[in-house]
Amino acid sequence: MKASPQITSKIVELCEVLVSDAEVQGAREKAEAFLADESAVSLYREMATLGRSLHQKQHHGEEPTGEEVSRFTDLQDKCEENQAISSFLEAQDILRGIAEVVNGYVGKSLERGKVPTEAEVFPQGCGEGCGCH
Repeated sequence: MKASPQITSKIVELCEVLVSDAEVQGAREKAEAFLADESAVSLYREMATLGRSLHQKQHHGEEPTGEEVSRFTDLQDKCEENQAISSFLEAQDILRGIAEVVNGYVGKSLERGKVPTEAEVFPQGCGEGCGCH
């Protein structure tokens, strides 16, 4: 299915604003700097791979060994101390947050047939059924 020319034009306009935004540019630069740092990428990948492996092990009812947990903790500590990795994770949070805002507004607009308010897109509180309201 194809969007109308008017919708396509506005999407392109939004994309132009996104790529020229200083916060987005800064986040992309941090992400690209991380990807150019082979040792940081390798360290992060090793930690993530071991984390997935340990998660799968637990998911299948197996307990990770003390050595595995120790190795994972050591890798986590090294990742937290690595500036390139920290900057990359910060950049991911920024870009993910912007994507959530865009998707939230577009999704609610399509769902409700009107431009939503910020409160409609991002309601405060924890939702219905929690007993807090």
